[in-house]
Amino acid sequence: MNNHQHLPVLQDEILQLFSWKGPISSYADLTLGGGGHLKLLLEAAPLPKRIIAFDRDLQILERTRSTLSKHFAIEYFHENFDQFAEKTSGQFDRIFLDLGVSSFQLDDSTRGFSFQRDGPLDMRMDPSRGQSAWEWLESVEEKELADVLYRFGEEGRSRVHARKLVHERQTKEIRTTKAFVEALGFRLDSKDHHGKHPLTRVFQGIRIFINDELGSLERCLESLPQKLAPGGRLAIISFHSLEDRAVKWSLRGKLAAVNKKVIQANKKEMADNPRARSAKLRIYEKNEA
Repeated sequence: MNNHQHLPVLQDEILQLFSWKGPISSYADLTLGGGGHLKLLLEAAPLPKRIIAFDRDLQILERTRSTLSKHFAIEYFHENFDQFAEKTSGQFDRIFLDLGVSSFQLDDSTRGFSFQRDGPLDMRMDPSRGQSAWEWLESVEEKELADVLYRFGEEGRSRVHARKLVHERQTKEIRTTKAFVEALGFRLDSKDHHGKHPLTRVFQGIRIFINDELGSLERCLESLPQKLAPGGRLAIISFHSLEDRAVKWSLRGKLAAVNKKVIQANKKEMADNPRARSAKLRIYEKNEA
């Protein structure tokens, strides 16, 4: 991975449509990650009286806290964002979610999120909880595996890949990213005609399932209209169609869309920051009471 991956996506659009000119009481970042968007906004506008930040990955939370706490008074939560309503009181003037996998997670080969290099096939966003991907793959039935790849990865060859993995695990341990891609007949550096790894959707499907990403998002979305203060704004950046559809349909009729069409990066940003290519931004506002 290159350093471009650490740039917060859609910075200009976030500053233009989501920042605030006068004082606000409260700001909630529900997917802190490296803190790029949070730092961008806090440096561009008056500091809110209350700032909170959530992240389910304790390692990343502590790493980012050590940097941000030198400059800002922030209340940190080692929690998934679906716990936002339960763990906090009151409403917030700004709520932000960036649903992408953190650059730190992608760059750390021990986490198993990327096939750029070999490492344990873990894929958990919170390594302290739940079952790893390799543990799940050891016993999952072929039909369930195919369903996961099709539903969460939108993978057209889901049945073929599921059959192959179940066959290969009878004689091989599939506990690393390298063993996984080789079990399906590829290499870590394989590329399709679009320049992507042929198993990108397969990895996506398993990662989403292992972390219950769509379930977490749906639970969080249910609570957001109530947690947003009148006149406040909510920004959500998604990176695949399943997330974007969930956001669009869950909030329809509950909050007013600031941007009628989904916002995507321009050609320059896509060239400068490859992560921005699939980013989709939706911003909503809660009508004054």
